Amino acid sequence: MSLSLPNLVLLIVLLLPATARGTRLVTRDKIPLIGVPREAFIQRWGAWADAKGAERKIAIGGRQTNLVMSSLAYLWECDWCMSVWVGGGLTYLTYRWPETMLWVLVALTASYATGWSVTAESCVNRDRS
Repeated sequence: MSLSLPNLVLLIVLLLPATARGTRLVTRDKIPLIGVPREAFIQRWGAWADAKGAERKIAIGGRQTNLVMSSLAYLWECDWCMSVWVGGGLTYLTYRWPETMLWVLVALTASYATGWSVTAESCVNRDRS
């Protein structure tokens, strides 16, 4: 696949906010399809961030955990960590299926832009009252 400069710029412009939106979808959003399994996994395997020594082997839910599983639970909640995987996945899928993924990237970018504008509008309205 060869890209012209305008298409490459478009791809980069779309990938940046699409990666941010996709990352937020995976790590923070409360959509039950993603939020419920994420919270259950974190309760079962995640350790408290400030836990020391033997406390690191006890999950938030009180059961035993281990380094690998608690690291995966941390990854699922860490925006910086997860953005690498989301961005890599979106980039690969866009390379593999460019025509289809263009619409996915546009939708994620539009969602991200809308979320920012709604948040800004809420802040302005709150400051006025």
